[in-house]
Amino acid sequence: MTAAGASADSTPDPECAPVESSTTAPETSVTTAPETSAPEATVADESTTTTTDADDCAPTSVVESTAPTTSSPAATSTSTSTTSTTSTTSTTTTEAPGLGETEPAPSTQPPALVADMPNPIGAAPQRGTDRQVAETLPPPITTTTTTLPPEWSLPKNSGEGRRVVYRKSWPMRVWTVESTGAVSKTHLVSGRATWNQPLPGTYSVFSRSGYTCNIKNPNLCWRYMVRFTKGPGGDNIGFHEIPTDLRTGYKVQSESQLGLALSGGCVRQRTSDALYMWNWAPVGTKVVVLP
Repeated sequence: MTAAGASADSTPDPECAPVESSTTAPETSVTTAPETSAPEATVADESTTTTTDADDCAPTSVVESTAPTTSSPAATSTSTSTTSTTSTTSTTTTEAPGLGETEPAPSTQPPALVADMPNPIGAAPQRGTDRQVAETLPPPITTTTTTLPPEWSLPKNSGEGRRVVYRKSWPMRVWTVESTGAVSKTHLVSGRATWNQPLPGTYSVFSRSGYTCNIKNPNLCWRYMVRFTKGPGGDNIGFHEIPTDLRTGYKVQSESQLGLALSGGCVRQRTSDALYMWNWAPVGTKVVVLP
């Protein structure tokens, strides 16, 4: 294929052969320019010019313009032709008699850039090869910090290992502590305010009952009894739900009163907390009682 800007003597590409046209200019007329230091008026020669029409292979346009002949001495025709190895442009201006102004003659568009030319084979443009120049870093580590409420903090000197910690001072509370030392649960309870029921110290769960009643008052009954020691009179002390008075069908205290010392010796809990303690503390579980 012939590249744009090749000479006329080159062998044309059979797929993109230029179209030849012959144009013979009419008889030229000589016009005399006003007396100046410039050269005499330009005379357009009779000539036959070969032009190449623009096509997909050589987007080059050539337009030949021959100045028209006019009988008015004031009319002036100027023809400027510039030829290079790549493109040919021609600009012609005419001045109409009596108008006193110059109008530009139609001109050709500038040659198309190579980047604007269509892809000869209609293929998509090729892209370069991607190459990683830096090591891919791992995603940032997200750390979630959970701040526990103050009541989840264990009191000092509460023992070690897996255990239940029972604090008798206000507000009365218990903690279940895993073998790792982490607190798995804490909740308010109601016990007895006297210093010796039970005495501060370390105990162990020795007996459990799903349902039981008070020895001295059989009308007071409860579920989920987890015994860990005995009182001065030989009565059992353990964790259980708030007792219900069978004569009235009502509990002996409300859940909102938990934390206060209202018990005769055992450790009262709301029913859901008593069920949790029942499942968490089998026989042999350590119990630490604090003042």
